[in-house]
Amino acid sequence: MHVTLSPSAPFLTIDYANEVAGFPFFDVAELSGPAQIEVKYSEEYDALLEPQSDGPWTFSNGLSNTFRRETFNLTSTGLTESYFVQGGQRWQTVRLLTSHPITFTSIGFRATSAHIAADDVPGQLRTSNSIYNDIWDLGARVVQAACVDAGNAPATWELTDQGALIRGQATAQSAKGLGFANYTMTFFTKIVRSGTGWKVASGTTPYGATFVLTSEYPSDNTFVNTNRTLLPPNTLIFNWGWNIYNQTTVITGINRYYPLSMPVAEGRWHKITTRISGAGYNVSLNDVPIAFVPIALAISSPQGGRFGSGSPTKGTIGFGGAEDQISYFTNVSVTATNGTTLYHNDLKGTATLAEYGIDSLDTSVCLDGAKRDRLVWVGDFYHTSKVIPASTARFDYILGTIKYALDWQRTSPPSQGLVPISGYMGSRPEYKDAITSIYGGLNDYQDLFLTSIGEYYRYTADLDGLRPYWTQIKNLVTARLAAIDPVSGLVAGTGASYFLGPVNGSAPTALLSYSLRILVPIAKALNDDTAAALYTTTANHLNDALNAKLWNPALGVYSLSLASPSNFSLTAIAWTILSGAANNSQAASMVAKMPELRLGIGYKTSSADVSSPDYELSPNTQGMLLEALFKAHRDLGVTSLTVAKSLLDDMWSKMVTQDVYYSGASWEYLNPVGKPGIQLFTSLAHPWGAAPTYVLPEYVLGISATSPGFKTWNFQPLLQGLDLTEVNGTVVTPYGNIYAEWHIVNNGQGVIVSATVPKGTTGNLVLPAGSNAECEGRQYHGGHVQLHGGRRSNVHIRHGGQGGRHW
Repeated sequence: MHVTLSPSAPFLTIDYANEVAGFPFFDVAELSGPAQIEVKYSEEYDALLEPQSDGPWTFSNGLSNTFRRETFNLTSTGLTESYFVQGGQRWQTVRLLTSHPITFTSIGFRATSAHIAADDVPGQLRTSNSIYNDIWDLGARVVQAACVDAGNAPATWELTDQGALIRGQATAQSAKGLGFANYTMTFFTKIVRSGTGWKVASGTTPYGATFVLTSEYPSDNTFVNTNRTLLPPNTLIFNWGWNIYNQTTVITGINRYYPLSMPVAEGRWHKITTRISGAGYNVSLNDVPIAFVPIALAISSPQGGRFGSGSPTKGTIGFGGAEDQISYFTNVSVTATNGTTLYHNDLKGTATLAEYGIDSLDTSVCLDGAKRDRLVWVGDFYHTSKVIPASTARFDYILGTIKYALDWQRTSPPSQGLVPISGYMGSRPEYKDAITSIYGGLNDYQDLFLTSIGEYYRYTADLDGLRPYWTQIKNLVTARLAAIDPVSGLVAGTGASYFLGPVNGSAPTALLSYSLRILVPIAKALNDDTAAALYTTTANHLNDALNAKLWNPALGVYSLSLASPSNFSLTAIAWTILSGAANNSQAASMVAKMPELRLGIGYKTSSADVSSPDYELSPNTQGMLLEALFKAHRDLGVTSLTVAKSLLDDMWSKMVTQDVYYSGASWEYLNPVGKPGIQLFTSLAHPWGAAPTYVLPEYVLGISATSPGFKTWNFQPLLQGLDLTEVNGTVVTPYGNIYAEWHIVNNGQGVIVSATVPKGTTGNLVLPAGSNAECEGRQYHGGHVQLHGGRRSNVHIRHGGQGGRHW
């Protein structure tokens, strides 16, 4: 098939149907002369109408293209491939910018992530509700898009004998300069196209003093779509923050422009010097001063202390230009005010890549999102570690991510024992003593990571895979136990902050209880009775403290925290149920409180939160709640599933019923009317939003492990509450797949249940209370039916009472 673009028909829009990732390529069959094309990529359709599509992604380098628009100059037939990965998109446009027609034989992506149809992954779930099937599919796709094999995210700098050839991208920062202050940086750059860019006074995250220098834009080497308003020729541009581009939530300041009186030639070496002082930044080009930027223009915003260096005169250096710029960089030196050389690098050696955090990915890992936040967020990995076993069964990704995080574990203060909460793919553990900022904040992410390790063992019983890391896992637990307040018995910690709730609060405390308890089977399997006893006892004490200090009988719910006794949160409801802190009556009472948190299509996190049209509803935390609601129904006798059903019908359904936003993957946030919650910045391929993919097989199909690796397992179908008449699915185990199904028959008077049981396992079909059942000629009256390994069992269940009862 051939597609031709011409001045009279210059546009092509491609719909890949769902999220894809890879290196964009263009196979040209014919062209009559050089042709420039502008290409955009996006997850949602409407972004294609914006100048920068749904980017750029200036929050981190991410071993991918920072920009969602790029331009190509095609001069010959054959294959042209982008230098950068595009991490995730459903949509792509190609626009011919010049006058010569061009014909393509194919356009697409050289894949860097798996793209197996949801119907073809090992784990499966299908129900009588097509919307629920589509919701389940979201997780099966998203963990393919957001998990990357080692080698599939190459370095984004090209090292040559002239230095580092750097194409336009978010600046990458040196891990060696974080302690620099009031210094002078000098480097040499040769512009290949359009301009060059650098940073000073930055954190390892690209937040600091940003400079872009544009060239004279020679006509034979400048793209016709160059934005000369944003990037005028022969100009130094300054901004403080992320970059010179503004976007939804990564807001930066006003660009400051310093026109030069001299042309900035391409293809020749230029010496650039940036001197930092308490007054500002002095910039020179070829030893000629070209700008002084007053320090008043570089006042650090509140984000600066978290992402940057916290000071406009302190921090490291970085390099990376604006969109479509290409430059060489070499002979970088940093000198102190007394003339002492602090740093020198010609940017030619391979060690440079790890130093700047842009080396090739060397471990298969799962990221926070496909296109954005391409970092290893260990807390958000909690959901990923459960979605994978239920769908793709790529357990190597789970173990790879565990290995990656523990390779970075700190062995000395500060943050001794902790793992990075948001690690960089392209860095290496040798820099863990320099990049200390990635260990602080969101302390409960450490607990969610521990929980992921426990979940991995629950699904796989892979003791050999975890054995090498057991000492490190215990060291992380030790670090977290130090956060238990000796007075309150709740989780706090000096200077601590938590994602799920405040210090001395119900959600962080219940989470740590759960984390400890799920590690106990690993400890016992390794004959570490001391750890098993400690974790069990501590979890019990945490639950006791929750009930003694935070259960509020007047509210009928656990208080948000000691400091906020009259408020409550859905995260606390979720984790107090999951951890076993809440008993039957407490669980029922809390579920009855959920309508008070209702906001639009979902539920706000806390009663203390102000309701607004812009509120960010989190599928992450509501996914935790979803599992807790089903657990309360199954294990604690809470009959109502109204809230759980509303989460599926009202919130998750929005991810699959709005084609303009549909990506085929789960989302990061939604607003109260069901649109992407942080506008174009929203990741529409975020595994933390895929909880139904693991919740539905375990609680609706009803297959749950009762010993690690499904050596023993329960089959407890959810016959009421979701208006389903049929569910079938495949659950992957180390012994082989469990194939299970149930469907309601005889106008609701009976249920046919079937299961294929792998050899080496034993299933336990839990019968509904008061029911009768027949299996292989044997009659059962309530209780359970044992399902033996190596064969398929069929069970007919009937109501035991009179009066036309039905499911």
